[in-house]
Order: sequence, then C-alpha cells, then structure tokens
Amino acid sequence: MEHSEQAAPIALVTGGAVRVGRAIITRLADAGYRVWLHYHRSEAAATELAAALGERCVGPIQADLATEPARAALAARVLDPQGPAGGRLDLLVNSAASFERGEFTGRSDDDLRRVLEVNLVAPLSLVRALTPALVTARGAVVNILDVAGLQPWRGYLDHCTAKAGLLMATKALAVELAPAVRVNGVAPGTVAWPEEDPRFAEGSEIRARIVRAIPLRRIGTPEDVAETVLFLARSAFVSGQVIAVDGGRSAAGGVAG
Repeated sequence: MEHSEQAAPIALVTGGAVRVGRAIITRLADAGYRVWLHYHRSEAAATELAAALGERCVGPIQADLATEPARAALAARVLDPQGPAGGRLDLLVNSAASFERGEFTGRSDDDLRRVLEVNLVAPLSLVRALTPALVTARGAVVNILDVAGLQPWRGYLDHCTAKAGLLMATKALAVELAPAVRVNGVAPGTVAWPEEDPRFAEGSEIRARIVRAIPLRRIGTPEDVAETVLFLARSAFVSGQVIAVDGGRSAAGGVAG
C-alpha cells in the first residue's frame, strides 16, 4: 500500500511507545499510514520512535487514559480540523492497557475500578469521542484484548474481567456502529516475556510450561500481533470478530501437549 502524505490514511494507536503498541505503529507506518503515537509514561521511547518515523508520525500525544479529561483532550487534538491530520481518522487501535496481578481477597474495589477504567472504560470512551471522524472515513477500530478475556487466569481476576468486557464491547460496537465503522479485536497470547517479573527469567520452569502449552511450541512476537491488526484494518467485510494470536494455545485449552 503506497500513499502520498496527503492521501495517507490516519491511525491513532494508544500505548504506542513500547512493546506491542510500538510494533503496531511501526507496521502501520510501513504499510502507508500516518500515525498518532499516544503514550503515558514512556516519553523517551515515544520521542525516539516519533523521530525514527519522521513524517509518518502525525505527532506524539501524552495522556493518562485513566482520567476522563485527558481522554477528552486527546480526542480533541485528534479531531482538530486545524491540526496536522485535519481532523481525519481512519483507524483507532486501542492498545494501551494495564496488567495488574494480585490475590482476589487481597485487592480492593478501588483496584478493580482502576483496572476497569484503563482496560475497558478508556477504549469505549475513545471510540465514542472519535466516532464522528471514523464514520466520515468509513474507518475501523481494533481493540487489543488478550487471551485472559477468553479464559480465566488465577491471580488476574480484575484484568480478566476487564478484558472479557472489552471482548463483548467489541462485538456490540460492531453492531452499534455498522455500517459505517468496522470493529474487531485481537487477543494476543504470550508474545513477550514480562521484563519485570523474575519468575519468567530465561530457563525458568514457568517459561517452559507456557511453551509446552502452545501447539506451535514457541511464543509469538509483538510483530505477529501487528500483522493481525493490519489485516483487520484492511479487511472490508470483517467486523465483530476477535482473533486469538496465541499459537493455538486457546484451541488446545491451554494444556501442555
């Protein structure tokens, strides 16, 4: 897909500075999109990526998506007819997320609300605010879930609940916003090891157990997720679907073979 700068479709990717979000932004830019790069705390990574993308980056946007005023300000900047994209938006990728762990009885209602705000309320809020531009462009939304929305994980009840809600919201939005806007989701399995958790150190039993449970016998990569996002962005007759990018693990029930 090749576009001139003026004709290039415009995408907004939340959580786009690192890991999966960064891979999505890079792949979309390589495919001809100009991309708004949202980030929360990863300023250095966002600045570096924006510089590397050059004119393919519409601009970096810092926002804490857990707060309604920040979400409104982000949407206003994207929709600004005098802004660098002229208020156009062809694709929204809701990739920003938190990933909190903890024993159910040791967590609080405030913990649950915080997780829901980032992982469920924020994506819906952005879709609602940006719908006018997406309708005009006959565009698309891709929500990044994970397989925790398909099957429960011990110790991640709040996260699983939020992602399961986003899965149903994805299907409901596909009905609500049709025929002008297509809405789909991607549910990654393990596509990168947690960097901050020593339990997942190289050579650990937990790594080996996860790989044994994946029929393809390897974990994926953020680029695997990015390719699926691009597929859904381009597929004009696909809506209301959630694709698991997990090497077959959910099909196998997560059981080691």
